[in-house]
Amino acid sequence: MRFGLITIVNIPSFMNQAVLIRDVAVKMGYEVELLHTSEAIPKPKQRFDKSVALVPLWMRYVYDTSRMLAPWFSRSSLLYGPVDGPYRTNLSLFGVMSQMRVVVPSEFCKRCLQKNGLPVLDVIPHGIKHQDFVFEDIPKYGRLKRLREKYPNRKILFSNLNPLHRKGFPHLKKALDILYTKIPDKFIFILHTRRVTALKHEPNLEKTPNLIIEDQYGDLPFRAIAEKTSACDIYVHPALNEGFGEPILEAAAAKKTIVCLDAPAMNEIVGAKEAWLFPMSHIREEEWQNGAIAQLHEYKPEDLAEAMQHAIENENESLEKAEAAYNKSLEYDYKKVYSKLIAY
Repeated sequence: MRFGLITIVNIPSFMNQAVLIRDVAVKMGYEVELLHTSEAIPKPKQRFDKSVALVPLWMRYVYDTSRMLAPWFSRSSLLYGPVDGPYRTNLSLFGVMSQMRVVVPSEFCKRCLQKNGLPVLDVIPHGIKHQDFVFEDIPKYGRLKRLREKYPNRKILFSNLNPLHRKGFPHLKKALDILYTKIPDKFIFILHTRRVTALKHEPNLEKTPNLIIEDQYGDLPFRAIAEKTSACDIYVHPALNEGFGEPILEAAAAKKTIVCLDAPAMNEIVGAKEAWLFPMSHIREEEWQNGAIAQLHEYKPEDLAEAMQHAIENENESLEKAEAAYNKSLEYDYKKVYSKLIAY
């Protein structure tokens, strides 16, 4: 049987999940063809028995993939992905999506689409392969040891952030400035992102004390990102909006202490038992070119700074939260969640 899998191959978060879906589909007996979204526009050479489009549910991606998901191209199909908020009224888009079987990764995404009157077939979270976060004790995987030697007696904080507007770069900069005034000798913060783009969102980011920017976003294989996540004490996620929040799940799978916002969809993955959550103050709506009315969960940088300080200074509780987060992450095993997705 032929399985068509459409995604954005040059965006790490989507390609990583596509690889996991492909692995499950192959084990279920499918011959899988992985396609970039732009390749989904022409007619495929052969009809697929099943197809899944793993894309953000933005207008252009919905339209791009709608041809591949049409009944004359695929006998059975799903549109699967996150949204940033409900859509602006768009009868053409609504007409297309109402004819598709839509699956989303979080209850937050489901509620957003329901506000537009769009049906959602199911909520299936993204998956995780826990073995990706297991590393041999050999020099090749000695990043954490090297960091410990370079920064003794400091907690290593880490963020893996796609350099997008919604990821909270200005908030993070302010929070780190505050944290430095309180415990300057107790932490180092490593930010994995794309430097040039991140500086557009926060021009003074490089002036932040105790901050190291690793300018490699989009350049590394997933295994290298997994090692970065594993080579820290505390994973910090300053984003204001997430349709799911894969880096949080990855940190949980790596048994790391997590600091993140108490807002959907992030608090669907971890709660107060599993993470140091800081509160949101209000929802700010923005109309984006992708068609969404984005739901930005605003918060005070002081609250992020306080949560990071708690995570650093309360080591025993941080370890307990990390263990609880890992146990919860087992519910997201990729074989379990994606077997259900493919079975539709």
